[in-house]
Amino acid sequence: MDQSELIEKVAKELAISNASSQRLLKATLREIRDLLRVGHAVTIPHLGTFDTATYEEHRGYRPVSHDFAIFPKRRVPVFRTGTLLRDEVYDIESDEAGAPT
Repeated sequence: MDQSELIEKVAKELAISNASSQRLLKATLREIRDLLRVGHAVTIPHLGTFDTATYEEHRGYRPVSHDFAIFPKRRVPVFRTGTLLRDEVYDIESDEAGAPT
């Protein structure tokens, strides 16, 4: 599923226009990004938590140039799934047994 399909599904579910659905999705993602940028975690119940991890400066190997380099300290986004989402997605065998062919 790509972004346009998600926008259409949300619009249909909420009985709103695709344009409104697109603005809703973009505003939500922008707010999550802005909160992560300043170091806040965002938890969405039953889905999971968007957070950041900090990697300290370290020495690492660059295979292309066959040498070592110093990689700077950086913060990267991470996502931890919520228990409900994990449990619903985990059991793939029960989905395959009841899935139409």
